[in-house]
Amino acid sequence: MKTIYHLLLTLLCALLAHQSFAQIEVQLQPVRKDFLAGESVALKITITNQTDATLALSNTPGRPWLNVTLTKRGDQGLISPLAMVKFPEITLTPGSTRSFEFNLKTMYRLTSPGNYTAIATIRMPDGKSTFGSNRAMFTLTTGGKIREFNIQARGERLNLSLRLANVNGKPCLFGQVVNRDTNQIVGACILAEYLNFMRPSVLLDSAFNMHVLCQSSPDFYTYAVMNTHGKCSSAKLYKRIGDTVDLISTGQGILTVGVTPYVAPAPGMENVRKASDRPF
Repeated sequence: MKTIYHLLLTLLCALLAHQSFAQIEVQLQPVRKDFLAGESVALKITITNQTDATLALSNTPGRPWLNVTLTKRGDQGLISPLAMVKFPEITLTPGSTRSFEFNLKTMYRLTSPGNYTAIATIRMPDGKSTFGSNRAMFTLTTGGKIREFNIQARGERLNLSLRLANVNGKPCLFGQVVNRDTNQIVGACILAEYLNFMRPSVLLDSAFNMHVLCQSSPDFYTYAVMNTHGKCSSAKLYKRIGDTVDLISTGQGILTVGVTPYVAPAPGMENVRKASDRPF
C-alpha cells in the first residue's frame, strides 16, 4: 500500500511540475528574415512566466540554462555549434516577461546560403525539465555583386565587395569581406536600403575602409562606411542640396558632393520628416 501511495504521490508531483512548466512561454524570432552570408544574425527571445512561482534560470557546469539548435533545409541533422554559449542568468517573478537579443553568429558558422531554422530550449530549475520555443526561420543569401576591391590588410589578401540583396522584400546594400586565400567570409554587414534611382558611389580610403553613398528614399541618401573586418563603422542620413551627388577622394579623405547631413527637426515641426523615419 505504501508503495502504491508513494507512486501516486510521485506521479502527482510530476504532473503538477509539468503543468507549472507548461505555463512557461518561449518565443523566438529573428530581427529580420533575410541576412547576407557572414553577417551577424540577431535573434530575439521572449520568456514569459505564467506560473505563480518565481523561476531562477541559471547555468551549471557544462549545462547552460538556454540552448539554441540550428538546422538547414536540405541537410540532415543538427548543425554543429562552434562553441557553447552561457547566457546571462535571469529571474522571472510570477507573471513577468523578459526579452533580449543575441547574435547567433557567436554560436554557429553562418557562411553557407540557405534556409535555416532555430529553436531555443530552456532548462527548468529542476535541472531536468525543458521547454522549447517556436521555430524561428531565416534565410542567408549571397546577394548580387555591384562593386569589389582586392586589397591586402593585416597580412591578409582580402576581397571587399558591395552587394545587393532583398530584406523583407526591399532592396538593400551590404558590404562583405572575404579572405582570398582561404575563401572564408571574414564579415558582412547591412549598409543601407537602396532606391535604384542612382548608381551607388563607392570609394576606398587610405585605410581600405569602403565608403558607400546611395539614395535610400525619394528624400534621403545614406552614407555608410565598412571596415576591413566587415563591420559597419558609420551610417548616416543625408539630404540633397545640389544637382550632382557623389563621393570624391581628396587629400583630406573621402568627401561628399551635393548632399548635407540630415538634422532632425525641432519638436512641433510636423511637416518635416523625422530622423526616426530612416530607411533601415
